[in-house]
This record gives sequence, C-alpha cells and structure tokens, in this order.
Amino acid sequence: MPDPATPATMDMETLSKIGDLDLIARTVVHGMGVGIHTGLLSGTSAEFKQYRPYSQGDDIRWIDWRAYGRSDRLYVKEYQEESNLRAMILLDCSASMDYGTLGWTKFAYARILAAALCLILQHQHDRVGLLNYHHQVIDHIPPKSGPRQSRLIWSALHNVKPAGHTDPGPTLSLLGEILPARGMAILISDLLHPLDAVLRQLRSLRARRHDVMVLSIADPAEIGFTFTRPVTLVDMEHNSEVKVIPEDARDAYLENRRRHFEAIRQSCLESEMTLTEISTETPLPQVLRAVMQHRLHLVRTSSRRGGGG
Repeated sequence: MPDPATPATMDMETLSKIGDLDLIARTVVHGMGVGIHTGLLSGTSAEFKQYRPYSQGDDIRWIDWRAYGRSDRLYVKEYQEESNLRAMILLDCSASMDYGTLGWTKFAYARILAAALCLILQHQHDRVGLLNYHHQVIDHIPPKSGPRQSRLIWSALHNVKPAGHTDPGPTLSLLGEILPARGMAILISDLLHPLDAVLRQLRSLRARRHDVMVLSIADPAEIGFTFTRPVTLVDMEHNSEVKVIPEDARDAYLENRRRHFEAIRQSCLESEMTLTEISTETPLPQVLRAVMQHRLHLVRTSSRRGGGG
C-alpha cells in the first residue's frame, strides 16, 4: 500500500509549499492517471518525420529500440505534429492574484497550473512558451520544445512574484506579433480588471487565427462572498481599502460580479474563444484534462482543414 504522504497524493496546500516546480509539475501530471499522455495523443494525424539522437529528459516512449539493437545507440522518433502546434501560456502576475482563503493564493494555484501545462504539452510534442505579465511583460520565453525549455519556463515561474496593476493590452499585442498562425494561447488570470482592452486584444488574436483558451481563476470567497463578519477589502493593485458589512454588501457584490463575468462569457462566445471558470479548490488534474481535451480537438480540427486544402 502506498504511503499516504507520497507525492501522488499531495494536496494543493502541500504542493504550494514545495519550492521545486519540476517536482510539483510531475506530481500533478502523475495525478491525472496512467495512460493520459498516450490517450490524448492517439487519434491525431501525427506522422513520422525523422530520427534524432536521444537526449537526457526525452520521453523514453519515443525511443526506437529496433534502431538501438542495430546500432547500439539511442534514437528518438520525431513526428510531423511536433511542428503543428505552438502554445503560449500567459500568466497574470498582478497583485490581485496574491489572494486566497484556502491556505494558498490564486497565484500559487495558477503558477502550478502553468508549470504542469508546460510539462504535459511538451509530452505531446508541442512547442511551449511563457509570457508572465502585469501592466507590462515581465518574462517572454518563445515557444520551443525540449528539456531545457521546460527548465527555462519553470525558472521564470519560480522567480516571478505577483505585484502591480493589470494591463494585458501590451502583452496580448506582443503575443499577436510573435505567435505564428494556428497557435494556441492559454490565458491564466482572475480577470479582475477593466475588460475593454483585454477583450479587444483577445478578439485580435482570434482574427489572426490563433486559438484562445481563457482559464479564469477565482478563490471561493470571491465567487460566493462567503464572509460572515465585517471585513476590510483591499484593492491590492491600487492600495485602497473599504470596510464592508457582508450582509449589506453581498447582494450588490454578487450582482456586479455576475455582470462582469457574463460580459466575458458573451464576448468569448461571440469570438469563439473557450472560457473555463475555475475555483482554486478544483483539483488541478481536472483542469489539465479539460485543457488537453481542448488541445486534442484543436489538433484534429487543424488536421482536417490541412487535409482538405
């Protein structure tokens, strides 16, 4: 019987306290269950492209053991699909993400999600990049594949701290310029900022034929305004405070939040963008499965279009 404290059974509170994002990402991906990689890749139009020498960190599933028997050297099979999908992860690093009532913050949850996405997308032979941003671009790592790329992304995620206000406009403008057509943009944010700029830029990405997936992160207290005692609410991006009595403010708060996110849902629907709303108490493997199912749909759709034209 496995030890109940093994990494596979670590909860979010434990994971958020571990400093090694490599270990965290592999733990979360392992929690998705055996066979998740092959199951999500099967059925696509991936075709054999070439052999290349094995490098430490490559997935051993792609080693050609017959070639090893003939040459006594390890070679890895590469597939054409590897060049078909480039994914860019955009992580909101603004101060509002530094909030949580469960023992971990929205940012801790989002950072682990981004690290796990990097790992699992690379397992699918995708090229993955990262944009950390608040009111400006903090880190820009262009999409590439390979173990070194994972280490670069995990290092950037480990070092970044939530601070400042949110202005996704410049970041999304940059993304539109650097991400080739048919790229996949995954935006991880609490979306607690004025919407005009972000919605305009997201629509611009769609106009360039990019696939856009928005992962909206929220703490349960934000979703349900679950406070029972008078509280001081702090706008962490502008350092302002307001004292409220929950029973007096709850209805107005919930209505404002409903309108805010209904506008986002409607805009995403009209622009054919995928919006997934996530509570920070949602198990991360569940979120990863949703992203990978979306990615599989994207690859199959792109393959059919390519085959038809």
